[in-house]
Amino acid sequence: MTCIHIGNSSLARSGAIISTFSDAHDYRITVGDRVWLFDWSDQFGSSLTNGNGEIRENPYPPEGSPFWRCIMLWKRQGKRSEAFGAGSYLRTAIFDEPPAGTYTVDDRGLILNFNEPEGFDEDYSERRYVDRDGHPVKLRGRRDRRAA
Repeated sequence: MTCIHIGNSSLARSGAIISTFSDAHDYRITVGDRVWLFDWSDQFGSSLTNGNGEIRENPYPPEGSPFWRCIMLWKRQGKRSEAFGAGSYLRTAIFDEPPAGTYTVDDRGLILNFNEPEGFDEDYSERRYVDRDGHPVKLRGRRDRRAA
């Protein structure tokens, strides 16, 4: 169960909290060598934990953290998990990297054809740009027409 203390209000001074049921176990999710431990609530989402099932004082990573990408992929793919270690309440959150989409572009960078395979995720999938012969193309950035 996740307990959230209400901020600076008269209710908080009287000891009021919001309680919500979360999964009976905590999860771990990894990217490369980064590991995050978190609790999952269907109502409030993820909250980082300290590994003992206690919510951290600051339960949310910064906005640009790769944690959020991992959590969104895990959630979109059905919140798959498996036990981590023998007799542990900790579970490993499993997600797959979405497949890359391939875009064929002309000399001006206009898309002529595209292939977004099944499972392609427009928010998180890599996009590869190639010329008509299949060679990688680096798209030029837009010029600022106001510049002299």
